[in-house]
Amino acid sequence: MSMTDDLSPAAVVRRLDRGQQIVIPSSNRQVLFGLLVALVIGIGLLAFFIYVVTATIEDGRSPWLIIINPRMWALVIGIVGCLVVAPIGLFVRMRRRESLVLSPVGVALARRDQVLPGTLLPWQDIEAIVFEKAARRGPKAAAYILTEEATRRRLGRGHHPRLLVRNGFVLSPRRLFPVLKAAHARFAPRLHGPR
Repeated sequence: MSMTDDLSPAAVVRRLDRGQQIVIPSSNRQVLFGLLVALVIGIGLLAFFIYVVTATIEDGRSPWLIIINPRMWALVIGIVGCLVVAPIGLFVRMRRRESLVLSPVGVALARRDQVLPGTLLPWQDIEAIVFEKAARRGPKAAAYILTEEATRRRLGRGHHPRLLVRNGFVLSPRRLFPVLKAAHARFAPRLHGPR
């Protein structure tokens, strides 16, 4: 899918009407931004750590003061997390890039152009698609509200009637919501009658 593809709700519904699948890939921009933030924080923590160690040694204090200080261990954990763990995790996320795939049947997640097993959510299993805060102070996100029947089927596997749409795609949650809502309105015959 090229970046010039029209992902407006009307264009997506037209393409789905023709039987095409719409692939909304993961955004590399968010991963690279996360990596940049982790590196900046990690370098800042490392510089502060070096400053504290050199100041302690220059003052003639015992190095054991550094070793037994819990704040110094917290700094070390932060440095390792930002400069080692975060880059590895973000690299793995880039390699395992998941895409959101919309089809006339439903919505699913895919990796390397293959739909992941067990991720297909048929349109008729969705009662509504909402855009609201996922947590009290968090940003707004799109969520699927499942029908009672779909909720009963999925509850045995630990699912809830509300499924949050994962973030990190090239469309922001605010732009993805109307696309999902339009596709749902068009292809959920049980709720909206045959078209």
